[in-house]
Amino acid sequence: MAARAGFQPCALDTGAAAPMPRWERNLVVAALVVHVVDVGLDLLVVLLFLAHSSGAFFFGTAGVILWAWLVSSLYISFGGGSPAPGDIDDGGVADRLPQFFLNFVQVQIFAEAYRCVFHNGDTDYFHTLRLMEAILESAPNSLVQLYALIVWAGTGDAPEGAGPLLRLSVFASFVSVGLGLAMWEQKVQFRTSSMYVAAVAVMRAFEIASRALTLAIFAGLTHPYGFWWALLIDYGVMLFLIVRHQSVQFTYGLFVALPLVLVSLEPLVWRREDHAVPKDSYYMVRILEFVLMWVLIIHKQDTVDAKVDSSAVWLGCEALALISTLGLYVTLPFVWRIARRHELSRDVADWGEDDANKGLHGHGWNSDSDLSSSGSDRMQDDQDGELPPE
Repeated sequence: MAARAGFQPCALDTGAAAPMPRWERNLVVAALVVHVVDVGLDLLVVLLFLAHSSGAFFFGTAGVILWAWLVSSLYISFGGGSPAPGDIDDGGVADRLPQFFLNFVQVQIFAEAYRCVFHNGDTDYFHTLRLMEAILESAPNSLVQLYALIVWAGTGDAPEGAGPLLRLSVFASFVSVGLGLAMWEQKVQFRTSSMYVAAVAVMRAFEIASRALTLAIFAGLTHPYGFWWALLIDYGVMLFLIVRHQSVQFTYGLFVALPLVLVSLEPLVWRREDHAVPKDSYYMVRILEFVLMWVLIIHKQDTVDAKVDSSAVWLGCEALALISTLGLYVTLPFVWRIARRHELSRDVADWGEDDANKGLHGHGWNSDSDLSSSGSDRMQDDQDGELPPE
């Protein structure tokens, strides 16, 4: 025992979670602010469409919001975010229903953010809520609102302030998607850096901006049926790629193919075989679709020029679509290179190995003070009740 006089227990010995880095706390606060702004602007857009009798866009935007809130609430209360039936922590329906309603009215995300920032709590729930809001609400609503901006905001039926409100809401949605996917990228890794997370957020924001802007312009030129045909065809292509790759079950693929129509979901650090649709196949399809859509857009440019009332909106969206696409394919190779250097499995089965624990560090991307504590809580859970080897 004398030989252990200088021994100090570590976090795993005491059961305490590793302290969350300051940049990660700031990221949680920033993500919460973006969440509030994005949801608030979406609700204002719903009221705008309702007040000015734009039925199709009203039901589209409101339907996306209700769908996103319902799915995330069901997931947190009754799905993967809840204890399994029969577990000692499972309180049954009586405990799950309040959690469902709190999440549906957007209270749960404030509680999770408070736990993360002030009590060093595990951020799994917060990251999950942000991810689901990003892919189920922000991404589709950015497309719906861009479509409205192009075909409705420049007409006499729209009020004067419709354009600025729609632009602001779409921009908030782009930021929300970028942050949501970047935070998931950060959460699945044992250690990562603030610079890498920021780079992924920028790349992902460019990705959804390029996709939504191009689709909205194409839909505007082929109004009213081109919008639905483009989405249905792309959904079929995504489903075909999912079935061919055979990484997930077909029933799950039917669901995951929906958000894949707008943005690639899985973290870039996952292995190719762990993706529902491998990144190389996904981005090749996106490049091909971009070229085909822009051939039609350029071919019908005379139609755009003839629409004097909204020509500035069209040209602005076209310029932003090209810029965001360029930004995506400039940033993607750099992020991809770092992600491949630190590739990990979807089930994170090898986190206990020394090589897997190195995380994203070195090469100028971070310092020790920047490292995320993302995997510390899960590592603690895996070793719960066991002392580390001496």
